[in-house]
Amino acid sequence: MNCSELEAHLTDFLDGQLGPATEAAALEHIATCARCEAVLAGTRAVIDLAGDVGRVELEAAGRERLLQSILHASRSREVPDGSVGSAERER
Repeated sequence: MNCSELEAHLTDFLDGQLGPATEAAALEHIATCARCEAVLAGTRAVIDLAGDVGRVELEAAGRERLLQSILHASRSREVPDGSVGSAERER
C-alpha cells in the first residue's frame, strides 16, 4: 500500500471496515511512513476533539474561510526528509 491508497481507505480503516488483508497492508504502510502515521494521528485527534464540541453553525463566508484554510494547510504540509512519504512526494 502507498500513501494515496491509504488516504483512500482512511475512513474505512478508522471505522474498522477494511478486510484483513487490506488492514494488514495499511498497518504495514503506517509503520514505515512518517507522513501517513502523522495523518492518521491527526485525523484521530480531530475525531476526538469533534466529539467534545457541540454543533457550530457558520455563515457562508466563515465556511469558505475554514475550507480554504484546511486546503492551504493540507497542500503546504512538509514531509520529513528520508521518510517513505518524502520520496513519493518528490515524484
